[in-house]
Amino acid sequence: MNKHFFLMIKYSGIIIFQFLCCHVFSQQAINASVVEKLKSYSSKAVQEKLFLHTDKEFYVAGEILWFKIYYTDGTFHQHIDLSKVAYTEILNEMNEVVLQEKISLQPGKGRGSFYLPISLTTGNYTLRAYTRWMKNFDEGYFFEKKITIVNTLKNSEPSAVKDTLQASVDFFPEGGNLVAGIQSRVGFKVTGSRGSIDNFHGYITDKNGDTITSFAPLKFGIGNFDFTPVAGNNYKATVLLADSTVIKKSLPEIFNYGYTMRVVENNTGQVAITVKRKRMPAEQDAEQILLVTHTRQIPGVAEKKLLSSGDSAVFLIDKNRIAKGITQFTIFNGNDKPVCERLFFSKPSPRVSLQVKSDRDLYGNREPISLSLNAQYNSGNTIPLNLSASVFYIDTLQQPDQSSIYSYMWLTADLPGNIESPGYYFSDDPDVRVATDNLMLTHGWRRFKWDDILKSQDGFVKYLPEINGQLVEGRVKDIRDGKPAQDINTYLSIAGHPFSFYTSESDEHGIVSYEVKNYYGNRQVIAQPGIDADSFYKVEIINPFFETTTGRKYAPYLLPENVKEQLLQKSIGMQVQNIYSGDSLRNFISPVITDTLPFYGLAEHSYKLDDYKRFITMEEVLREYVAEIEVGKRNGKLTVKIFNPETHDFYNGFSLVLVDGVALTDAGKIFSYD
Repeated sequence: MNKHFFLMIKYSGIIIFQFLCCHVFSQQAINASVVEKLKSYSSKAVQEKLFLHTDKEFYVAGEILWFKIYYTDGTFHQHIDLSKVAYTEILNEMNEVVLQEKISLQPGKGRGSFYLPISLTTGNYTLRAYTRWMKNFDEGYFFEKKITIVNTLKNSEPSAVKDTLQASVDFFPEGGNLVAGIQSRVGFKVTGSRGSIDNFHGYITDKNGDTITSFAPLKFGIGNFDFTPVAGNNYKATVLLADSTVIKKSLPEIFNYGYTMRVVENNTGQVAITVKRKRMPAEQDAEQILLVTHTRQIPGVAEKKLLSSGDSAVFLIDKNRIAKGITQFTIFNGNDKPVCERLFFSKPSPRVSLQVKSDRDLYGNREPISLSLNAQYNSGNTIPLNLSASVFYIDTLQQPDQSSIYSYMWLTADLPGNIESPGYYFSDDPDVRVATDNLMLTHGWRRFKWDDILKSQDGFVKYLPEINGQLVEGRVKDIRDGKPAQDINTYLSIAGHPFSFYTSESDEHGIVSYEVKNYYGNRQVIAQPGIDADSFYKVEIINPFFETTTGRKYAPYLLPENVKEQLLQKSIGMQVQNIYSGDSLRNFISPVITDTLPFYGLAEHSYKLDDYKRFITMEEVLREYVAEIEVGKRNGKLTVKIFNPETHDFYNGFSLVLVDGVALTDAGKIFSYD
């Protein structure tokens, strides 16, 4: 075992020592059946969910947006201790990032804030959050929330511009496809620039202009109709809005051959999945099909049925065998190819009910308000609670939040796109069962694609999780041709006290990675090639944030009329708070770091220069009384040699010299320091 000798000189943050680094990697491959591959993938592709509870949703520029992060696994919704960093950002209406910051994660939680600068313009913004590990999957499942910011210090008169609908209609055949001659259920959704449109009706016509069927929405512009397409025919939909706007759109493509599925929840506590097939001329009469269900990647039912000459099969599943939340039904043909998919939602029962009570109903100005929180455990078992609360004034500009952590975890987080009033689907409304089924018809759950699972087990990992701290990545380039450089030693220094220092060697793509611990605030980060590299290389830090824009787009904000007085009061409150409490509100305190030992451990020898005669340069200091260092020459230049007490000789090779934590690639420069 090699022993290392370290020496510290406590002067201008200069440290001189020898160092060593290594690199380890591993990989494996797994071959299995469809269900086994799903289990294998689920064990590797751990899902994470983030939920940000903000203090409110409407802000004026100059205020602080406070938030708490709830961090769970995406399967069981339990506290998880995988990632240590959450990436949070605010995007404007053009999907441009205006604010970004990293938040330290503890198991199950994190907290942070954004100061909203007065340079922000009035509009709707998107608050987004994710972890590095979540970047391996569909960005549609990052946490996103709409917030509104109004700049009261810039001219922003109430808008009288007419809000155009910009309506669109989309159709979603149940199971995925329309097959000629087979009756299918088709979901539809009509949306405008500001959400769903409920007041409309429509009809379907064939190529001769004859009306086949009509339709109207049930809730939130969503509904369904039954439809049997005929081969060789073309079908178009006509939608008539309340303002006389007419929308025309063709129905999805009709296939001559293929599979369809229909999912119906009956009154006997069972879910019936009917699969029908229209065979190709050369296709065999009998075929064994496979039904696989999974809920948030937890494998559920796996059953096989035989499609015989009737080309139809029915799976009956007891509802108590289906997990709570969103379950995906997938049908595989005899070649293990997915041919139909469908979502099903089973409403969960809350484990805990919370009630907040105040000591009285009416208060005067500056009177204290006493609140009590009562938690009722519906399951009978007490569990630790992780809670947060916010208090805000409800008016024309700020309304109660229509979403909650409960509806987000069980519903919204597992569906792409905007879900209007998600809390409704957990209500006791008599239409909620049909409305929920319509929602499942018109959304697709795509945390992964079956084709990716069946082809590869490990290819999804592009971003490693930050399990110990931040991962800072860089790219080494040859400045002569701009190409990535391989096998180049590099250094990363974080200036300050105590400083941090890390090393990494570039891979075949020129990528270097540093696992940084206990780095808080805005301390300077410096990356550079190692002392053994020539001057033809440079290290560029890679942006750790997700560079693709959000998929959820919100309409431009229209400032309501008659809100001048409300905005004036909010503006005065913001300015008063910034004047009298701004410094304390924006005073960030870093966590107490118990382990402050430098990466090289404890120095064997330290020199406090005030105990010695002062010399003009460090060369004289090192020559005169630092016994463990010899000043020598290499290739005609002065160099540092460190004494090895075990061999009674000096170490060979390069010596690393740090000044305030930053490496001197030319160690000889240390000699001219004052």
